[in-house]
Amino acid sequence: MEETFPSARETEKNIFGESMEVFHVAADLIGLGPRVRLELEEPDFEHIFYITTQLEDRLVPLPASETAAHAQLAPSQIVKDGLVPLLGGKMVLRPRALRDGAVHIEHGVLRVGERLYRIAPGRFARFKAYRVQHNQARGPYKGGIRFHKAVSLNLFNALAAEMTWKTAIVDIPFGGAKGGIRLDPREYSKDELEAISVRYMYRLKQLVGPNIDIPAPDVGTDGEVMAWMLRQYSDGERERHVMRGVVTGKDVRIGGSEGRLKATGQGLVHCIEEWFADHNLPLAGARFMVQGFGNVGSAAAEILVAAGARCVAVQDADGTIHDPKGIDVRRLVTYVHGNPHNLERSVRGYPDAEAISTAHFWDVDADICIPAALDRAITPSVAERLKVKLVAEGANRPTTSEADEVLAARGIGVIPDIVGNAGGVLVSYYEWLQNKRMEHWPLADVNARLARAVKANYRIICDVAANRPRLTDDHDSRPFVVGREVPVRVAAMVLALRRIEAHYMIEGFSQ
Repeated sequence: MEETFPSARETEKNIFGESMEVFHVAADLIGLGPRVRLELEEPDFEHIFYITTQLEDRLVPLPASETAAHAQLAPSQIVKDGLVPLLGGKMVLRPRALRDGAVHIEHGVLRVGERLYRIAPGRFARFKAYRVQHNQARGPYKGGIRFHKAVSLNLFNALAAEMTWKTAIVDIPFGGAKGGIRLDPREYSKDELEAISVRYMYRLKQLVGPNIDIPAPDVGTDGEVMAWMLRQYSDGERERHVMRGVVTGKDVRIGGSEGRLKATGQGLVHCIEEWFADHNLPLAGARFMVQGFGNVGSAAAEILVAAGARCVAVQDADGTIHDPKGIDVRRLVTYVHGNPHNLERSVRGYPDAEAISTAHFWDVDADICIPAALDRAITPSVAERLKVKLVAEGANRPTTSEADEVLAARGIGVIPDIVGNAGGVLVSYYEWLQNKRMEHWPLADVNARLARAVKANYRIICDVAANRPRLTDDHDSRPFVVGREVPVRVAAMVLALRRIEAHYMIEGFSQ
C-alpha cells in the first residue's frame, strides 16, 4: 500500500503551519508542480541536539531574610573585571577576583558594596540546540544562528523556509536554513558564551561548510560569535583560509564584508524609499516608529534619520519611549548598545524622551511603523489601532495573517519581511563571494550592489502585485505576473516560487 504524508496545510496549527499559509496561496495561484510543492512543504533536515558546558561561579543576591546573620561582614575589595554583572542582579565571580582582591567570605557569603551575595559554585549546564536545513535547490543552505530562550523546532522550520524564499527573491544562489540555542545570552558571561558557541559549532561541523550550509548572526548573536565559530570550524585544518566563508557576518578584519552590520536595515530603507516614491510622497520629514532596537531596528532608524525622516517612538522588550519632535537616534544607539551599565540593552531609562506604556506605543501618530523585534507583534487589534501609512517589516513574520487583512482593509501599505529584511543575506552573499575570491570590496561597491538588487526585486514584486508586466533597464517583471492583482505578500512569494520551481523543472529530480 502506498504511504502518503499530510501536506503542511493539513497539519495542526503552529508557527510553521501559519508561516506556510502564503506559500499555499501563491502555489495555488501559479499552479506549482505537485512534486515541487511536496519538496518545499517540509524541510530537508531537522537537526536537534544538546550541548554541555562548564559555567563559572556566580554571586547571587542574598534574600533579605538571611542578611541579618551577616550584618558585620566586611566589604570585599574586588579587582577590576573580577566581577561580570548579568541580567537579573547576578554576577559571575572570576577566579582572579579571589587571587588578586581583598575578599572576605563568611559561610559562602560576601559583601560587594552595600549588598550581600552568596557564592553559587559553577555547574555543568546542558542546552537544547537546533539546525534546520529547509531547501538547497538553488545553492548551499544559508541562515542565521539565534540565541533566545523562546526558540523551538517549529520556529526554526518557519524561519528556515523564509530564508529559502528570501534568497530566491533577491536572486542569490543559496537555499534556506536556520538554527540556534535555547538560552538568554544576557544571563551568561562572554567566556561562557564563547564556550557554548564553539561547542555548538563542534557538534555542527559535519553539517555545515562554505559549500554546504553557511550560518550568520541572528537574534542574540553577532560578529564575535561568528568569529568563535569560524575558529572552531577551521581549527587544525591545513587550509584554514579557504574556510572563511563557512560563516558570514564576521568582523571586516577577519574576512567580513563592509556594510554587513547595517545591511538588513539598509535594505529595508531602500524598500521604504521605493514605496514612498511609488506613492509620490516625500521621505524627508516622514515620522517613523520602531519596535525592537537591535541591529535591524537601530540601523534602519539611523539611515532613515540621515534621509531626513524623524523617529518619534521606540519600543523594545523592556521599555517604550516617545518624542513627537524626534528622538536623537545616534544618542539612543550609544545609550542602548554602547553603555556597559545597560545590561538589558534597552531603551528603558533613556533620559531625553518620554517613557510611555507598552500598550500606548501602537497609538503613536506616525507615517511608518517598523516592527523589527520578534514574530506576531502586529495582531488584528494592533492593526486596528495603528495610525500609519506603511508597515515596513524588519523582523521575521511580525504580522499575523489576520492582521494582514485588517491592514489591507484600512489601506495601510505593507513591505513584507521576505523582501524587507533581505539586505542582510544579500551582503552575506557578497561576503561569501569575497571570501571565495580572497578579496575585500570597498563599502561603496557593496552598498551599490545592495541597492540595485533590493530595488530591482522589490519593483518586480510591486509589478506582480499590481498586475503590471514591465521591462525596464533594471528589472523584468513579465515572467512573474499572474494576470490579476494580488496582495504584495503573495506577490513576493510568487517571485520566490517561480525562481525555485525553475531549478526543479529544468534540472529534474535526483533518484
